Amino acid sequence: MKTPICVCIALAFALNVHAVEWAHVDIQEHATTELDIEWWTGNAGDSTYSRLPIGETADFIGPDGPVPFHIEVGAIAINGTNAAQFPMEVTGIPIEGKAEFVYFLHATGWEFAGGPSYQFVLNYDDGSEERLDMISNENSDDWCHHAAEPPDPDSVWGWVMLEGPPCDGSGLINTRWENPKPNARIATLDMVSLGTAAVPIIAGVTLGEAILAVEAEGRLTTSWARLKQ
Repeated sequence: MKTPICVCIALAFALNVHAVEWAHVDIQEHATTELDIEWWTGNAGDSTYSRLPIGETADFIGPDGPVPFHIEVGAIAINGTNAAQFPMEVTGIPIEGKAEFVYFLHATGWEFAGGPSYQFVLNYDDGSEERLDMISNENSDDWCHHAAEPPDPDSVWGWVMLEGPPCDGSGLINTRWENPKPNARIATLDMVSLGTAAVPIIAGVTLGEAILAVEAEGRLTTSWARLKQ
């Protein structure tokens, strides 16, 4: 008796996907600034972010426990009126898998308290999208305002270092986004500025409870990705 074609396809798919607890999203090809310079100007110089574990994977404080992020020198800064040299959006960051959660390690230079200043956008294979508004003093903040804990329960200062210019101490917020469509395959991630005074910077993105094709896993995960049993 022949096995139905649909069953063979399903088995092949099952054999070519991996479930992982954490998966690193590589943003280096989309980087618009660097962490070891004045990231907001692009000029050579020091800042608190040069103290990040650049080139390493490390656990950062999260709203539901430690979250591993892989940090490289490249980061994504997008447009704000105080740093208009950055692009209004960075699009097409490959995901190519499913995830229950997406974690962002981010902050802004300056702030805008009148509403959202940037958005994260998940683009799904079916052509739909979901957007997360990032709002100063709610789930985002100026990188120097690390003493003010975000009121959003899904956001927390994930990393703070009390040294380095220009503020003698700065931080990055770790925001957890529960994927509104966990069973839909995410094709890409976009980061979109809304053109306010706040200048967003994103240093890392991590998927939580992800299901990835083998080729995507090889690209997104690193040695700290732990296969779920």
